[in-house]
Amino acid sequence: MSWDYGRLVAEVYELDKPVGSSFPGLEYYTRQLAGVTGRILEPATGTGRVLVPLLEAGFAVEGLDSSPDMLAVCREHCRDRGLDPVLREADMTVFADPAAYQAIIIPAASIMLLGGRDEVPRALTAFRESLVPGGRLILDVEPPSLITEPAPVRYWQRDPYLWTLQVMHTAYDRAANQATSFLRYEKWRDGGLVATELQRFRLQYWSLPEFGHLLTDAGFTGISVTANYHDGRQPGPDSRVWTFHAVRPR
Repeated sequence: MSWDYGRLVAEVYELDKPVGSSFPGLEYYTRQLAGVTGRILEPATGTGRVLVPLLEAGFAVEGLDSSPDMLAVCREHCRDRGLDPVLREADMTVFADPAAYQAIIIPAASIMLLGGRDEVPRALTAFRESLVPGGRLILDVEPPSLITEPAPVRYWQRDPYLWTLQVMHTAYDRAANQATSFLRYEKWRDGGLVATELQRFRLQYWSLPEFGHLLTDAGFTGISVTANYHDGRQPGPDSRVWTFHAVRPR
């Protein structure tokens, strides 16, 4: 059992969220990065679902991810499009390139995948160190969710294979504000199972004030929050995603 995005998980991620598919935050992030001419870092870049469109739009984006299997898919997408970005296999909680980036972005709430409440502060500190003075951090956080019911089995078919994904169990830890799911990925051919992976998938939730305090404690200023990828929309009961903005002081 693993926390990691392994080979089969990367295959299913690519089937479910292929590069070039619609992502509601992409237009928002593109607008927010307008005018940024320097280097941009995307930790948890995955298969390149956000990185590739931003590169094609002319941004100098670099990717970072802890999963070699996800990065392998990202590199293939970049090669197919004649792109050659810097892609690193690294842990966002420890990677730092002092004063190297004008912006750091984490769309799709990927920062919630960090294991344990102590890892996010370390990551935020590394981000601040990697930003130039006046550099911007933009990242998504999902509002807390208490859903613990099993989800239906999902599947994708590309002859001659069939991939299935089953959420076997989800538990919610009220004290830690964490939801942990057990995900079973399977790959089939002609009715026979050819590959399977079991993933323990944990999301760390935060309240709005909590995450704001984390940013302040990490040394950021100019902190603001928008909701649902709408400029100027304040978080409310219907919020599906919060986007935090913060600045490294000059």
